[in-house]
Amino acid sequence: MKKYSYYIIYIILLMIAAPLYAQNGKCNILLDNVIKEYDASNGVSANFSICTESNGYASETSGKIVLNGKMFSFTTTEMECGYDGETLWTYIKNNNEINLSIPEEEEIININPYLLIKNYSKRFKCSFAGKSGDMETVVLSPKSSADNIVSVKVTINSKLLCLSRIEVANKDNSKIVIKVSDYNSRINVDKAKFSFDKKKYPNIEIIDLR
Repeated sequence: MKKYSYYIIYIILLMIAAPLYAQNGKCNILLDNVIKEYDASNGVSANFSICTESNGYASETSGKIVLNGKMFSFTTTEMECGYDGETLWTYIKNNNEINLSIPEEEEIININPYLLIKNYSKRFKCSFAGKSGDMETVVLSPKSSADNIVSVKVTINSKLLCLSRIEVANKDNSKIVIKVSDYNSRINVDKAKFSFDKKKYPNIEIIDLR
């Protein structure tokens, strides 16, 4: 499965917009408001589309993600995935199998927006690239020369305090472009949504790695 692409999906929904603003007074206010809104919510949802270009080939997919604190779930045409705070489950449709695992803390930090809010700025330095109406664009550059990412260009809706578009350029000349729509921080999510329910997946092989 295309883990790298989907990890980027997690990253973009909340975190990238937040740490970018830790540069001055105005930016700190925006950051504080994003975090405050997320902490006060009972769930956040968004639709996304993602296009990956590599070695002359391009692929596209779209889906929906829901988050609540450390928990998350998302669906695309290729897969479903969820994390209830302990167990990470992934349903790979083409393989007709579900993997269950207890992820390491570092793995969840890499893919969970809530945790990345506090840690993301350690990885990148940023520069302001311009503003048009409510849309503000910044460019992130990795602090480490060993990072696989060359740059991340992010467009943020500063009025709604959410991400609109992100473009990631990698050292292998691949590129990922993600667009986010229908961001909603006013939903109430049943926490059972994030847990794996075996009854919903009859006749599918379960690989338990816990």
